[in-house]
Amino acid sequence: MTEQVPAGAGWGTWTAERPAEIVHPTLGVTLTPLLYSASANDVSLIPPAATTLLGTRGLDGRTACLRTSHAGTTLDWRFTFHDTEVEIDWRAQASGEWGLRFWVVLCVRGSHDETWYARNDGTLHGQVGANRVGLQAVYAPLLTTFHDDLEALCHELVEYGYFYLSSRGESGRCAAMRFNLEEAPRQRITCYLNEISPGFSILPDEAWPLSVKVPGRSQQALQALNDVVRWNHVYDSVNQRPYTALTRFWSTSKFGGFGIWLDDVAFHAWLWGHIDPSIAKDNVAAIFAWQTVAGNFPCLVTGNDAWLDRSQIPILSYVVWNLYQRSGDRALLEWAFPRLLANFDWWWRCRELNGAGLVAYGTSPDIGRGLYQNTKLGAKNESAMDNSPVHDDALFDPATGLLQCYDVGLNSLLALDNEMLVAMADALGDNVSLERLRASHQAHLSCIRDHLWDMQREVFANRLPDGRFVRQLAPTSFYPLVAGAATPEQAATMVEHYLLPQHKFGGTFSLPSVARDDPSYGDNVYWRGRIWPPLNFWVHRGLRRCGFDAQAARLADQSWQLFQSGWEHRVCGENFHAETGAITDQPDTDTFYTWGALMPALSIAEVCDVTPWDGLSIASDRLDGPLGPLQTALGRLCIEPLPNGGHRLLRGSDILWETSLRGCICWIEWRSGTLQMQLPVGQAGDWLRLGRSYAITDATLEDVLVEVVEGHTLWLPARSEKMRLCLSLS
Repeated sequence: MTEQVPAGAGWGTWTAERPAEIVHPTLGVTLTPLLYSASANDVSLIPPAATTLLGTRGLDGRTACLRTSHAGTTLDWRFTFHDTEVEIDWRAQASGEWGLRFWVVLCVRGSHDETWYARNDGTLHGQVGANRVGLQAVYAPLLTTFHDDLEALCHELVEYGYFYLSSRGESGRCAAMRFNLEEAPRQRITCYLNEISPGFSILPDEAWPLSVKVPGRSQQALQALNDVVRWNHVYDSVNQRPYTALTRFWSTSKFGGFGIWLDDVAFHAWLWGHIDPSIAKDNVAAIFAWQTVAGNFPCLVTGNDAWLDRSQIPILSYVVWNLYQRSGDRALLEWAFPRLLANFDWWWRCRELNGAGLVAYGTSPDIGRGLYQNTKLGAKNESAMDNSPVHDDALFDPATGLLQCYDVGLNSLLALDNEMLVAMADALGDNVSLERLRASHQAHLSCIRDHLWDMQREVFANRLPDGRFVRQLAPTSFYPLVAGAATPEQAATMVEHYLLPQHKFGGTFSLPSVARDDPSYGDNVYWRGRIWPPLNFWVHRGLRRCGFDAQAARLADQSWQLFQSGWEHRVCGENFHAETGAITDQPDTDTFYTWGALMPALSIAEVCDVTPWDGLSIASDRLDGPLGPLQTALGRLCIEPLPNGGHRLLRGSDILWETSLRGCICWIEWRSGTLQMQLPVGQAGDWLRLGRSYAITDATLEDVLVEVVEGHTLWLPARSEKMRLCLSLS
């Protein structure tokens, strides 16, 4: 009987600096593949570099594929994760030298100096706690050697080559199973606990693709989101917790083992909400772990530094509310609400500028010793747009630590944060907090609407304390839309005069991080001109909230095209050139950056979305193929297009409904024998048919009875406006 390992603590690609390294954090067992080329006399531990392409990850998290190149030899790898076993497959695709001279070595070691024993049949075994860990290869290793550590193994190969046999032995703490490509151009090694399952040691005949081609843009977008977040999900061995890194390229070399950039990790939690709410919560927990005694979530915490004196734009309440909407997990709100409220209150206590009812970016002089503390750069760090030209004209006051500018993006997202806290307080029945938060929310919206609207230019903009508006405009000028702060007239004017025109933020590639007619646009350095996924994300959210559906769809399309141009080469861009869409045209861009997955996420949202203003929504007229599974409060759902329009909704193999309805069905809620939804405008003749597992006992459309046919089907009347449908089920 094999021991069942706790979910989420088992085999995985947990090591940031070695994407092919397999670790079991609970057991403390590490399996490290390394490559040795005799012609180059060089060892590769398969780092996250241009020589390593990160391929498809299974939507269920069970498989991972990648491609490595070393000294002209290319191998495809596939890892298959089970509860107690992991399979490591490789297949040689191209040779840079005779296979006898190219070696693949699997280094095996435990975290507590466990002893490993090599047997005559080529298997390897060790006792790790209560578990016996074994490794078995289809083609037995040509030799098994033992070393003090991984570094000693690498040194031996480079110093003495592959003919050196003195390290061959029967037992040791760091074992190396050695193979060459002459004998094992294809291989499977199974690592198992206690006993191997039948069939696990059979070499697969089929090849596997580096990336999977799936039909339909929305499903391609879901697969891309899944691949990015799963590859960048790592284990922080310093703090003993999993979280999703910004990128594997930075975690060790730049951040000293781990790096929690506040808004990045918050976005990672939102992305994970689509596929695994438990991992989303792990990322929220990684943020909460560093909340200061003052109340703020730090801007950055790494193995080298902690920016406790500053925070970043408050988006985490939006993320947590979204996770709650997708899961219905009340315990999540009970856990998160007091922490989020403390962070919200910190902003007003420490960042309100001149008592004007608006906040500014800053750096608190009395907490921490982080790099750039009490400097203008430190204050700009809070914006996440460190070198944006919207900060150029703002002075920094070292006495207060505040940037002397009312930032429209910050104030809009703080107002949205407030709105989400209102929803949480209401859901939790915290009436004292609810009353206070509702009052502060309305007051803040009024200040944004009245004081940050430049009537002369007809645009929301940053404003200096002396009353002057900042000339430079960024996509943050559209953030009042997502906050619900813009009037319908203001929103329409912004879209017509700033979002769409080519010389502002329109064009083939959108959205540039500063208006195209600004002199700084041509700098093409970080936030001075380049396109950034978070900017597209919040503008898209705002357009949807305010009913600019066509413009939101266009932005989602543009974002997909930008993303796809790099993803064809397994590149997920941190940012993009605003004229060409290029990713690697300058050095300040990572090529597998997690928040790059916000771009394809917008294409998913165009079909199935979860928002505070529409709840769970499905728009099948944007569906170009099957989509799912997606995590929602109804469970993990799949959506399939029907031949003549409309869609089928499934939960596993269970059909929830089929319908001819086009347009966006929103506020879908299914609980306690009741199904409710808001229907779009439509003509008479639309139908909705529930699966055979469900029977309708009563149906009303805006309180008017609708006839039920055979207990499952409704024929719907014409609708000139959105209407609420309520079904009672048995």
